[in-house]
Amino acid sequence: MNKQVLKVEKRISADPVRLFRAWLNVEDFSRWFLSGEMIGIDSVAMDPRPGGKFLINMTLEGEILPHEGEYITIDEPRKIVFTWRSHATDNKDTLVTVTFTEVKASSTSNGLNEKPQTLVTLIHEELENDIQIKMHSQGWTNILQGLNHWMS
Repeated sequence: MNKQVLKVEKRISADPVRLFRAWLNVEDFSRWFLSGEMIGIDSVAMDPRPGGKFLINMTLEGEILPHEGEYITIDEPRKIVFTWRSHATDNKDTLVTVTFTEVKASSTSNGLNEKPQTLVTLIHEELENDIQIKMHSQGWTNILQGLNHWMS
């Protein structure tokens, strides 16, 4: 079976360090990491270091849906790599890479009082079928929109 790769990007008005840290701070993460309107967060536990584990208990219609994994790479403020396992991956490990790339102001702007811009790129590998791609595309898109809203 061919493994599939999903890529989602969002340009956010915030500096890369602040965005990077929002992924690794439990209190902040719990406020913005929502994958859809009907989805909630019951609890989050994380040990943000290579080899450290995380557990995100999402809720949907009263049911708790655990999402878990292990941090592989934490390279502040550029990149976080972690495994990702949930009901939506048939409880198999997949791989997620999130990168934070500062976007320089264009030469046409005056540069006065402009907020820093960062391109957040999320690549999700090892997905097994179109259903997993579709579910995660929607979820990760909503999550990055939530991060953008929380940063504004």
